[in-house]
Amino acid sequence: RLSTEDLRARKGPRAGFLDRRRTPIAMVLDGVTGPYNQGALFRLCDGFLLEHLHVCRAALQPHNRRFKKAARGTADWVPHTLGEETVEVVQAYRARGYQILVAEQAEGSVPPWSAALRSPLCLVLGAELAGVSEPVLALADVVVELPTLGMANSLNISMSAAMLVISAFAAYASHSAADDGPVDA
Repeated sequence: RLSTEDLRARKGPRAGFLDRRRTPIAMVLDGVTGPYNQGALFRLCDGFLLEHLHVCRAALQPHNRRFKKAARGTADWVPHTLGEETVEVVQAYRARGYQILVAEQAEGSVPPWSAALRSPLCLVLGAELAGVSEPVLALADVVVELPTLGMANSLNISMSAAMLVISAFAAYASHSAADDGPVDA
């Protein structure tokens, strides 16, 4: 098992951390209000050096105990913006050539392993009960649904996001390694 010091040494100096090359995946949260989920998603974005996190249609709760416990200080290290309109954010990424990937239980959705993911990618996630808003869903290039075989109808948003990010990261890393060398990992 690596020590905390060994793990910290892998990160490089804090001074240049925000300038590191980031994974070309942007995450857009559409109405995700739960402080635990918000914190867990910050931690996920930090873990894979996602380029940006947009918290739309919800207030961020960085001082909430559950947010702090889940985020573990990562809100200081993840580039993020608050208070934007989800449709405008997604349209801006589309205009920049990003593939728009929406996670939603919807007609025509496909499992993630059937989706042809490409980079750069804009991953849109909605609140667990309300989901992604209809105008945002209409902007999707791909709608993915994580199948649930048990009695629950869905998975927690942070769990779903982690599965989708690792899928997108794997697709990016394999293309990046072929194109211009290995990805920082």
